[in-house]
Amino acid sequence: MRLRSPEHREPGENTSTVMELVAAALLFSAMGAAAGPAHSATQEIAADVGHVEDVSGRVVAFSQGKPTLLDALDVISDRTRLDLQANSELRLCHYPTSKLVTLKGPLRASISRDGVTVENSKVVVAATGSCVAPVVSTFQGGIVSRGTGVKTTNVPLQPNIKVVNRGAQPIRKIALYDGDAQKLLLTFERDAARPKLDEGQSYLLVVERDDGSEFKMMLKASAVTRAEPLIVLLR
Repeated sequence: MRLRSPEHREPGENTSTVMELVAAALLFSAMGAAAGPAHSATQEIAADVGHVEDVSGRVVAFSQGKPTLLDALDVISDRTRLDLQANSELRLCHYPTSKLVTLKGPLRASISRDGVTVENSKVVVAATGSCVAPVVSTFQGGIVSRGTGVKTTNVPLQPNIKVVNRGAQPIRKIALYDGDAQKLLLTFERDAARPKLDEGQSYLLVVERDDGSEFKMMLKASAVTRAEPLIVLLR
């Protein structure tokens, strides 16, 4: 039905009917505005509670309704469900407890801040060892770095590096250069690499995104640095 202004109404048309329709339209608009923040809140990323130390076979993670095939150094968020298929095995570092948990398929489990629970029996899985949370560096926004104020991070001589993209812009390229950024040493095939570095030398990690923004981190190789993974979160 098309609303008409008062001066175009037909004689005898009930004014209250028009006002009711207008009120209904305003109410619908208000409901839509209220639904906006609630919808966006459901899309917020849950807190990270662990990462994959190692995985074999096929293990699928379900977080916020999205299935993901897990790989080494993948980050696990709170309230993630896991589906381990037959002949699969997963070793997970759980941050809140600093414990290493091993799961073998077939089984389904849930990961939360409280621990790892097998869904069928609701039993918390026992730890198989201890672990520490990795070095995590977060890059916010789309500011282009020109090499000034680049963060330096100490890494072992053969670091496990993982880049996790949680931003809207896809990653175009991940590369490792020498300390002067003059020589390209390595281009990541996907989002992870394990380069061999020389003692005492510095290296520049550069992550390029499609919008032209760059994340830069200086890595300094040291034989005394613990062999912990370096996970870079891009938001």
